[in-house]
Parts: sequence; structure tokens; C-alpha cells
Amino acid sequence: MNQSLKKAVQDWLEREQVGSDQESEQALRQVMSRLPEAPIPVGFAERVLVSAGIAPEPGRTGLLDPAWALRFTLAISLLLSGLAAVLVPSLLQPTLGLLQPARMIGVILGGLVAFFQRLGSGLAYWRDVSEAGAVLSSVFSSPIFLGVMAVSVILSLVAFRLLQGLIDSERSARYVHSI
Repeated sequence: MNQSLKKAVQDWLEREQVGSDQESEQALRQVMSRLPEAPIPVGFAERVLVSAGIAPEPGRTGLLDPAWALRFTLAISLLLSGLAAVLVPSLLQPTLGLLQPARMIGVILGGLVAFFQRLGSGLAYWRDVSEAGAVLSSVFSSPIFLGVMAVSVILSLVAFRLLQGLIDSERSARYVHSI
């Protein structure tokens, strides 16, 4: 600091102590006019905002920083564009080949042939099932089968009645006490 600037600062401080506002303001203007003009350093405003706690410290923003988000978005876009450039032509080739009239007719006729083959197989299956049903129907409606079924039903009813009698007699003898 040069001598004239030191003298102006001392004069300003003395007038501040005395308390005369107009004289101290004029002395402050003298100090400011004698300050050398220097360019503002790069990043000065950012450092002031960081020290005031208004802006985050540089390098500590992480992945949520808009610049990183923009870089990430651009990287993903480029990656997807590259994949599309590789995959789309190989996917379009078979699809565009189907649009040819000869191929379309071949696909339609192939589908009809497959449908009628499946229909024929299904009809043959139902024919076999129908024949089996006719055989079973004739067996179940025969007088011998109906007689066997009637005897079986009567025997099962008699067996259930005997079992019920045994269960009731066991319960009464075992669980009921005389008063």
C-alpha cells in the first residue's frame, strides 16, 4: 500500500471515531478513489457465494448435478442410437420380406393348411371319444350291469347300517356313565 493511500485510510478512521458522518463519508470516498483498479479475478463471485453458503462447493454436487445429468442423458441416447442402428435393419429385413405378395399368399395358405390339419386331428379325436362313449353307454345300460349295481347299492346300505349299529353300541357302553 502506498503512502497516500495509508494517509487517506488513517484520516478516514479518525473521522469515523470523531463521529462526523459527512466528513467520514467524504474521507471514505477519498480512500476509494485512491484504491488501484484491478480486474476481478476469475471465479470471485462463485467463491463469495460458496463462502456465504448460497451455492454448493464445486466438485461436491455428485450425480444430481445438472451437468452430470445432461452428460448421462447424452450417453444413454448415444448408446440407444447405436443399438438401434445395429438391431433395426436386422429386424426390418424379415418384416419387409412379408410384404411381398407371393410371401403373403404363402403365409396365408400355410396358416389355412395348418388350421385344417389341426381340425382333422381334433375331429378324429372326438370320433374316438364318441366311439368310446357309445361302448360305455351300451355296457352301462345292459341288464346285467344294472343288476350288479343294484346288488352293490343294497350291500353297501346294509354294511353302513351294520357299522352304524356297531359305532352306536360302542359309544353307549364306553362313554355313557350311569347316574
